[in-house]
Amino acid sequence: MFTGNLHAARGSRLAGLLLAITLPLSAMAAPVSVKVDPQPLGTALNVLAEQLGLQLVYDGALVANLKAPALSGKMEPAEALQRILTGSGLTYRFTSASAVTLEKSTAERSTRKLGPVRVEGVNTPVAGINGSTDLTATEGTGSYTSSALAIASKTPQSIKDTPQSVSVITQQQMQDQNLTDFTSMMNRAPGVSMIVGGNGPGEPTFYSRGFAIQRLLIDGGAPIDIGGASPDIGSATSEAYRLIPQIDMALYDHVEILRGADGLFNGYGDPGGVINLTRKRPLNHSQVIVEGLIGSWSNYRTMIDVSAPLGFDGKLRGRGVLVWQDQDYFYDLANSNKTLAYGVLETDITESTTLSAGFSITRQHSLPARNGLPRYQNGEDLGLARSTCLCFSWSREDMDTTEVFARLEQDLGEHWSLKLNLTDIDQQRSFKLGTVAGPVNPVTLAGPTMSAAMGDRASAQQSADLTLDGSVELFGHRQQLVAGMNYAKVDGGGYQNYADVLGNNVASPAVNVLDFHPESYLEPGSVPAFQRYPEYGTEQWGAYSNLRLTFWRPLHINLGLRYSHYEAQGTNQTLCRAAANCPGRNVGDVTRSTSIGYSTHNMSWPPGWSLSYDITDTLTAYGSYTDIYNEQSTYMDPSGSAIDPVTGSNFEGGLKWAPRDGRLNASLSIYRLKQEDFAWKLTGHPLTGTAPDGMHQCCYTTEADVTSLSQGADLEVSGELLPGWQLSAGYTYNKNEYKGRDVGTRAGQPLVSRLPRQLLKLWSSYQFQGGEWLQRLSLGLGVNAQTEGFYAGTVCVLYRTNAAGNVVCDTANGGQLPYSFTQGGYAVFAARAAYRIDSRWSAALNVDNLTDRTYYQTIGRSDAGNWYGEPRSFTLTLRGSF
Repeated sequence: MFTGNLHAARGSRLAGLLLAITLPLSAMAAPVSVKVDPQPLGTALNVLAEQLGLQLVYDGALVANLKAPALSGKMEPAEALQRILTGSGLTYRFTSASAVTLEKSTAERSTRKLGPVRVEGVNTPVAGINGSTDLTATEGTGSYTSSALAIASKTPQSIKDTPQSVSVITQQQMQDQNLTDFTSMMNRAPGVSMIVGGNGPGEPTFYSRGFAIQRLLIDGGAPIDIGGASPDIGSATSEAYRLIPQIDMALYDHVEILRGADGLFNGYGDPGGVINLTRKRPLNHSQVIVEGLIGSWSNYRTMIDVSAPLGFDGKLRGRGVLVWQDQDYFYDLANSNKTLAYGVLETDITESTTLSAGFSITRQHSLPARNGLPRYQNGEDLGLARSTCLCFSWSREDMDTTEVFARLEQDLGEHWSLKLNLTDIDQQRSFKLGTVAGPVNPVTLAGPTMSAAMGDRASAQQSADLTLDGSVELFGHRQQLVAGMNYAKVDGGGYQNYADVLGNNVASPAVNVLDFHPESYLEPGSVPAFQRYPEYGTEQWGAYSNLRLTFWRPLHINLGLRYSHYEAQGTNQTLCRAAANCPGRNVGDVTRSTSIGYSTHNMSWPPGWSLSYDITDTLTAYGSYTDIYNEQSTYMDPSGSAIDPVTGSNFEGGLKWAPRDGRLNASLSIYRLKQEDFAWKLTGHPLTGTAPDGMHQCCYTTEADVTSLSQGADLEVSGELLPGWQLSAGYTYNKNEYKGRDVGTRAGQPLVSRLPRQLLKLWSSYQFQGGEWLQRLSLGLGVNAQTEGFYAGTVCVLYRTNAAGNVVCDTANGGQLPYSFTQGGYAVFAARAAYRIDSRWSAALNVDNLTDRTYYQTIGRSDAGNWYGEPRSFTLTLRGSF
């Protein structure tokens, strides 16, 4: 038994008598200036007790081998004690105005003890310290970095020892920057660019190193398909069955992002990278967080997050999150409403076995913006107001997303563990939308017309991942092994297309975009479906292994090997849409059905590898190689067979630095990605095999001389620079281009010309360390800046009807015009001011686009696809933590 003021305890009997006869009196004591450096918890408690003027009574065995986080600033004794004991499994009781007893929390007495987990290069954890069983959790750390990520290793590993470019968006950063949804979060992620396509801001495509990011992981499980249509040469689209990631970030503790190819753990190696969302887990203590938000353009949001031990002496824990949000946008008419419920239970079946299961349900109803804005025929900007939306009041989209998941974690002795991760996501959506497209004639101001569409879309995705990891002692060092299998199935069954909503042979109404009156366009009637896919999707499974070898302490060798198997299957049905055209059938009956299936497999060879060399205890140099093997089986050769995948390589090297306290990470990486074997359109080659079924395109080859090359550098710094000063900064330089004889005029041109060559994303916050009132204040400032991008192409301005009765562009009479335009470089600033009202409540004001810069977030064609960036906006948030 020890006391924090170094007075020897009089023995357990005296301490017990003290506990029995005194009353807690000092929970409401006045704030006191405290400063405690990261150090062993016992030493830190002594320092804190002296600063608070308290006598701490505790058993020395309770704090053995435990570390304390840094504390700085003015705070009430109760708050200081709560912060310094975060993640220790201990709690406190005031037994008099100046005496406090420390003891195990009720939950900790029975919570399963995690086996030893080695996170190299870090002495003091800045993750997993808030009573979560997830060692990568960032909640409660107050940090912009993490001491451990799992995205590139399947097990917690420090950023410094991860031989690839990885970033983390922590819980604190999401709170400070008001990143409440997936899109806003990715827009702040280092090295990531966003393009808003025809489906609007709710369905953007994210790019890294010139390539689309098409895979999403949840809790490090098997990959989930979020890929959509991409402008890259040879890029197949899975838009029919992909998951639309309109995800609310209230469900997640943090986000991990890997840039570059990752074919080892995640199937086929997409060069753009992969995203890992880490769910919030139940905590070993009671916690309630409530949040209310009000923002520009009638943006209202409420959130409640509750976690607590539920029974069996803390062996059963639960957490639930509820969200409601209703908002308009800076452009006219568009709006959305969302409700969300999330729940998870976690239980310690044995001392070494933890099982968790949960669900989430999201209901969204919106009047979305689609297609963006057009331009003049030559690409010149129309100069429309930023509030302009070519939307119609009768447009609507409903989307329901249901997720069920389970996770089993089993310790196998001191150095081995087994993890099973299961996820089932079902997304259903239907829409009826009016859109406007067409370039504006600079003389007549005519050109744009309205069209309307109906559709049903579905995405059912099941994934499973089984991972074994551990280490053995060989050659005087611990050798680490990760091995496992994963499975992912995607099915878009339920996909339906409808006949022309405006009706056959009905001319599309002309639209004057310079004087737009949406009320002039009445809602078209509903029409029957003419096409349905009862089955439309893919399956892939694979086995992987990664061995981390250390024969000499500074040098580490990683060797990774994977086998992947990929299958695709689909059934395309044509439906009767008019009884007069379907003798003996009713509207909606199947008149034609076509099924198709194909499969492929791949062994990653040569194996993926990396070398890491510890120059010092805090500085590591690394080099790595990963292969690229990207499916493009939706393209067919003249025989009707699916063509081979895109292949390629990903080389990367750099330096990573992290001080021993783990509160700061810095990295510099240089990379080179190369892809070849693209699907290349053949001309003059008749189809000799099975005709395309509507899901496949013909005819293509992989023999063309076409190569894509992407190379550049990433520089990133994240974490605490000085006490109270957090920073997240990332700079990216990327040059990408097409090469080869057959690429024609695109030789030397960027893969996606709209993407910037240089990108800077910075956010910094400072928690003042001064007097009683000043230390309650924190300020933040940030910027997203990028260099110019451009877009060039041709647009049809004159049509004719050919002999077959099809409407085509009248190119013979000058019906096709070229256009080209540039979006100049720009910088968008943001700021935040927050004030801690008391130990429970805080208020924050966020201002985005601080200087009210007018710019196009995405430039598109001259006929559509141009999207303004958001004007200056204000968000006021009130947050309570209990």
